[in-house]
Amino acid sequence: MDMEKINVFVSPGSGDLTGGTHLAIQAAIDYVSGLGGGVVRLGAGIYEIDSALHLRTGVELCGTPGETVLRRGEERVSPLLADADLHEREVTVQYPDYFPIGQSIIVKLADRSKGFLDTTATVIGKRGSVLYLDRELYATIFVHEGGIVSTLSPVVSAYECRDVVLRHLHIEGNRERNSLANGCRLAGIYLFQCHNALLEHCQVYRYNGDGISYQGGSDIAVAHCDCSDNSGKGIHPGSGTDRTRISHSRFAGNGMDGIFFCWRVRSGIVEYCDSSGNGMSGFSIGHKDTGNWIRHNRFAGNRYYGLFFRNEPDPMAASQNIVRHNRIEDNGSKEMGYVGIRLRGSTRDVEIGCNDIRFPKGAAGTIGICMEEHVQDIRLLDNTFLNCCKDVHTHWLLDEETH
Repeated sequence: MDMEKINVFVSPGSGDLTGGTHLAIQAAIDYVSGLGGGVVRLGAGIYEIDSALHLRTGVELCGTPGETVLRRGEERVSPLLADADLHEREVTVQYPDYFPIGQSIIVKLADRSKGFLDTTATVIGKRGSVLYLDRELYATIFVHEGGIVSTLSPVVSAYECRDVVLRHLHIEGNRERNSLANGCRLAGIYLFQCHNALLEHCQVYRYNGDGISYQGGSDIAVAHCDCSDNSGKGIHPGSGTDRTRISHSRFAGNGMDGIFFCWRVRSGIVEYCDSSGNGMSGFSIGHKDTGNWIRHNRFAGNRYYGLFFRNEPDPMAASQNIVRHNRIEDNGSKEMGYVGIRLRGSTRDVEIGCNDIRFPKGAAGTIGICMEEHVQDIRLLDNTFLNCCKDVHTHWLLDEETH
């Protein structure tokens, strides 16, 4: 018999903890964590999330199916008054009142992200214009380069923990009132170096960045989720993620790729997903992404390609991946060309079998599978093609006879 764990109910109306903001939810998460883990249940309603919710090891955060909405608050931004130096645990800002103690922040440049060199942290103390942080700065951000501190943050995050669960959460990203967030540090749901996590029946929409992003960690499962109408990628695993499994989920209408395997995503499975109508590719895979299965998915109506193996040199290119039983339909555009699967760089040792690649709407210059110059050891088995000017092509540009 499993050991009984604590179960805490949070609601805007009444519950073990009452409140409709991140403060009530975070208090419940921390209380449950302090007792060795358990479940935080959220009642129906709209919760205003002004600062990231931080999951803890052994905690399940579970909404009321179809009725729990976590809505991202409006971003507040202050210029730096002093350079924010590498390894410091403080920043000096022009508008300290924007950042109460407990506030999640990011330290970055105003006009661009520095990726993993942006620092995400929590304010743990204040003195005048100085904010004291719970962690060291990852890089130096200079005043003269436009350094800022912002309240931009994930809606739900988990850092360096394990055995966490998210269920039945409807996350509204309030995209119009927040600047674009880089998925290396931020997303609607963001996990960093987490192990054995389950995201199930969660929806992220209208977030100004990636819907779901996780960096590092292992055994992260995403099932029956929906990431739609976000400005960035639908879902973005990366930075040494092992054995992720993404299944029965939808990634549609996002500004970039629907599914993006970043760096060193290994031994993963993506199956029974629909990645359609995205601003870039349905699925993008590249830098040292090896040993993955991509099967029984639908990639349709994406502006770039259905499935894209990125332009990486040997030995960094994606390898030892298997692509089977996918429906790849009407991908491409006049600007990008019309291609079902495009393989670039030194991509090697890939099996592409039993896929249905089609262009039912028809278009000039359509290519089912395009393999470029340095691609090697690609095994094509029993794929079917409809309305392709070239079923398989070994150069990027079609010759004049196919136009």
